[in-house]
Amino acid sequence: MHRRAFLTAAAASSLVSASAHYEAQAQQPPHRFGEAAAFSAGRNGASFLVARHGVILAEDYPGSTPSARLPIGAGTRMFAPLMAASLIDDRLLSLDEPVALTIGDWGAHPLKQTISIRALLNGTSGVFFPPRMERTLANAITMDPGAAPGERFSSDPAAYLIFSEIVRRKLEASGRSPDPARYLTDRTLAPIGAVPIGWGRTAEGTRLDDGVEISARSWAQAGELIRRQGVWRAQRLANERALQEALLGSFAEARAGFGLWLAAPGRGGALDVDTDLWSGRSPAPPDLAMAAGAGGQRLYLSPTTGLVVVRQSLSHDDRAPWSDAQFLTLIFRDLY
Repeated sequence: MHRRAFLTAAAASSLVSASAHYEAQAQQPPHRFGEAAAFSAGRNGASFLVARHGVILAEDYPGSTPSARLPIGAGTRMFAPLMAASLIDDRLLSLDEPVALTIGDWGAHPLKQTISIRALLNGTSGVFFPPRMERTLANAITMDPGAAPGERFSSDPAAYLIFSEIVRRKLEASGRSPDPARYLTDRTLAPIGAVPIGWGRTAEGTRLDDGVEISARSWAQAGELIRRQGVWRAQRLANERALQEALLGSFAEARAGFGLWLAAPGRGGALDVDTDLWSGRSPAPPDLAMAAGAGGQRLYLSPTTGLVVVRQSLSHDDRAPWSDAQFLTLIFRDLY
């Protein structure tokens, strides 16, 4: 039988615990977040967590347990800005440096030499796989861009493969272990208790586009670090400016940050994500950001409201019905 818990922190169970140890202090009144939890559970929900200003307000695990690691699909991409902000803090990277500084062959290409790290992270590099091309790092590095930098947005995995390789090379050049997953885990995620975490890997290295397996509590802690702009227990763990910019859109696409979807209004074109976040029914504040994976894997964060919400699913099929607008309506109705 699956363990099911719906918990609150009347005496303040907080996300700041580095040991990720949480205890229920009192049973959550059934009217507060109860409908949001039921909405999630009724759509193959496995976990549900609401935290505000680092304090867990409610949890529900109809198909999982608080410590179970579940795959989050493309929700993995929110770890890319944390990776970049950690490297910037260690003076190993800057957002506006050219990719060609690390991948030297790009310096001889008229378009590739103008592509920056920022363009990779916000999806405006112009580098994306054409149909039927094998999605490998080697192809991502050698293929020609499909558009000029800044001209077009794409959520294609090519940019994440290239960014992971840049991280690997920079770590190796600095004398560190050339393993991006180990670097981020040991340096940034372990100190906030966002472990254990399972990383997706290929023969070519760490995947930053997909593949992470993580518990709801650990995922929420990673989201809380972004919400706090890299500060944890009065200690800076990641670059503030980089995490601020992760929550900003680009000229090509206002609704996409660094590995995150943004509630800010855009030009209305179709995006490669199954969501009604931008519908008129959505109550999301303008600064809400969302990490999203197939089947309704979700992390929402909002700096102004102090909110971090995690919802994980047993399904990884985008045909399974999920509504961000309906879910967020239930969350914000009970938040105040």
